[in-house]
Amino acid sequence: MVKDRMVELLQEHFELNLYEARAYVALVGFGVLTPAELASVSEVPAPRTYDVLRSLEKKGFAISQPGKVNKYRPVHPENILEKFIEEWQERVKEELEAKKKAKEELLELMRPLIETEIPKYGVERVWVVRGIRNATLKTKEMFEEVKEQILLADDGYIAINLESDLLKAIDNGAKAKIIVTEPVLKRLEASSKILDYAKKGKLELRVLDKFELPMLICDDEVFFALEDMAARYFNYETQVWIKDFRIKALFEAKFNEYWENAKKV
Repeated sequence: MVKDRMVELLQEHFELNLYEARAYVALVGFGVLTPAELASVSEVPAPRTYDVLRSLEKKGFAISQPGKVNKYRPVHPENILEKFIEEWQERVKEELEAKKKAKEELLELMRPLIETEIPKYGVERVWVVRGIRNATLKTKEMFEEVKEQILLADDGYIAINLESDLLKAIDNGAKAKIIVTEPVLKRLEASSKILDYAKKGKLELRVLDKFELPMLICDDEVFFALEDMAARYFNYETQVWIKDFRIKALFEAKFNEYWENAKKV
């Protein structure tokens, strides 16, 4: 119904609750209403009409006419909705500036922690990361911090979805060897700069039918997913991050095995 849609829009976009939205729609429809009349023509419960109308007045959506029985009329929708948007824009602008200032202050306060010679991740060298969002953030962080070498055996996510982060790391000086499966290669051929980088010699790219252990190695960090098809289906598979030169050597050996069996692109 049209009325229900009006109420829905007022709730979703103009910060009115359900009863306030119903009351405002009724006021626009009838022009002037007392609290008792509002209860009879809308779905606002009688015990709530006084509070709801006063709240609408406070928010600028209604004007009251004092008397023996207070009457309320709506502020014209064009006026109040436009005013709301203008105020909202100013509020958002102020909140954005406040967040930017807070970010700068936090970075300044945290600089001693960031720059300390104590290892960034403390004594821990193994972390578990769950969910596609967290895995993406961790992978981006690895690409940002890599200095020398990237080894990527990818069967479907990183090369396609984090291409810009990968290529930026290469532009910053990291050398990269990438192995992808045939389906991933076909998607890269459709629209990807990775093949251009490979043709220009900025990275080495090979293709392999399949591999049991997709992995990402950035310098001495290793990132891989535990096999769990149900978790992968729901984007909640478990990834393991390890920072240890011995583990890195084991994974690099496996990567080199894949590399030898892969075909040049």
